[in-house]
Amino acid sequence: MRLITSVATPVRVAAGLGAELAATAVCAARYPLGLVEGAMTTGRRSGRPHHDTPVLLVHGYGHNRSGWWVLDRHLRRAGFTSVHRLNYLPLNTGVPALAQRLSRRVEEVLALTGAPRLHIVAHSLGGILARWYVQELGGDRYVGTAVTLGSPHGGTATAYLAPERTARQLCPDSAVITRLAAGARPSPVRWVAVYSDADLLVWPTSAAGLRAPGLGATNIEFHGIGHLSMLIDSRVVAVVTAELEAAEGPAAPGAPVPAWVATRVRGG
Repeated sequence: MRLITSVATPVRVAAGLGAELAATAVCAARYPLGLVEGAMTTGRRSGRPHHDTPVLLVHGYGHNRSGWWVLDRHLRRAGFTSVHRLNYLPLNTGVPALAQRLSRRVEEVLALTGAPRLHIVAHSLGGILARWYVQELGGDRYVGTAVTLGSPHGGTATAYLAPERTARQLCPDSAVITRLAAGARPSPVRWVAVYSDADLLVWPTSAAGLRAPGLGATNIEFHGIGHLSMLIDSRVVAVVTAELEAAEGPAAPGAPVPAWVATRVRGG
């Protein structure tokens, strides 16, 4: 496991709270744009493996594909030729059923592109769906790198307040979280967990780290960036892009560390 931690200051944390309010307003304004599923298309292959591997973006609870407009645009400008999104409705569906929906989407993307595998970037609940898909549905055969943003891998206490099944499955002691922890085994999938100490929806915030030894994850912690802000923050977007580019390049299994990252710790 690699742990990368950025430097926190009170000013940065306060600014992060303001940025989270702004991000919430922007995401709410764009939400209607993602209500309808978009057509699946793919670009012309460039011949560069680190850019031609398809990327599938999976949104979180209460959101839709509209939340990915910043990362989608950034990936395409960086040279990624095949970026796709998944839409789903989480209410009273449950993680296992939603992971089946993710599985079907992966099959669709691979059939469209002819690629043998893809990368997944998932926000919040989407990261738990990715875990279930890889660990319980054989997705480790089709996923190269999986990057999660603010996903409650250890569960979140805020889920105890939820009135419906899917959200309650994110409680720390739920059957879903317990099964994922118990079933974490080494696989070809390269895991990267991005999270922040200013995430108000994942509590404790450290629960968004992925520390199961069998997964060998890279954990990247930011300070002062909120739950929705992670979707549009330029620093987070830059790290996600670098991690995907490094997945099949000479720098694998880790991306170059930007200057604003303070420390890198390697562990078991």
